[in-house]
Parts: sequence; C-alpha cells; structure tokens
Amino acid sequence: MTTTDAWTGYTGRHAFAVALAATLVTVLASLLVLLWGLGRAVSHPESTGLVSRWFLALWDGLVVDRTRTALAWSYLLFLASGVGYGVVYGRAVAPVLYRVPSLRDRPWLCGLLYAPLPWCLTVFVGLPVVGAGMLGSHLASGGMPWLALAAHGLHSVLVASWLRLTE
Repeated sequence: MTTTDAWTGYTGRHAFAVALAATLVTVLASLLVLLWGLGRAVSHPESTGLVSRWFLALWDGLVVDRTRTALAWSYLLFLASGVGYGVVYGRAVAPVLYRVPSLRDRPWLCGLLYAPLPWCLTVFVGLPVVGAGMLGSHLASGGMPWLALAAHGLHSVLVASWLRLTE
C-alpha cells in the first residue's frame, strides 16, 4: 500500500472471525466472573460485604430474571451484538484510528478508545429496551454499568489486538 492509497479496513470475513472469537472469550470471561461471585456469595451466606450483596443482586436482577426463561435467546443476542460491534470496529473505526501512526502501533489503545461507543449503546439503549432502565437503574445490582464497561473494554481490546495480529 502506498501512502496515497487509503486503507479501507479489514475484510468483512476477517473482521467477523476475529469479532466472533473475541465475543466468545468475553462471554466466557463474563460467565466466569458471575460464577465466581455467586460462588463466593453462596459459600459465605453470612457475609454482608458489598461484593457478595452485589453478586446476589446481580443474579436476582431484572435482566437475569428475564433471561432465565430465554437464556439461549439472550446469549444469541449477546453474540450478535458483540460480533456486530467487532465488525463495525474492523470495517469502519480502525481505518479512521489507524490514520494516526502512533495509534496503529498500539491496537489495544484503539480498542480502549472504541469501547465507550458500544458501552453507551448498551447502557443507554440496550438496557432500557429490556426494561432495566437507563444505566440499569431498575436493577437491584447498581454496578451493572461498570461491569458492562469492563466487558466492553475487554471485548474491544481483544478485537483490536487480534485484528492487528492477524492482518
């Protein structure tokens, strides 16, 4: 590629494959954190600590209660949105961020810069759509937006780094 050619981003197939892999890792990491927290809360029922109460509230929260009956659909939606966010990054966002040479050398930073966009879509659109309120305000677990930010950060860093490593 010469300096006059504009890079148009990763191919759709490449972006899809990397986004799917990153989404699966993020789903697994989220489940492990939830199971760790629940195990901690259940193994110490006498604990009134903030972390134990938060994980129990997360488990009993509105989103989890709704997904218990449609767990497969919720995971399909989670997978579809994660893959969608990854493809958007690879096809549209990376070409813009990579115009800055120092960012092209730091794909993890590009991922962190991108993470707030899908996070905002999740907490300001996704959670209200499922009845959890803006920023998950109708949930008993008040830390949901921060957990979502951590998950989006992990996902975006994985997508950006893996795309760059496999180009």
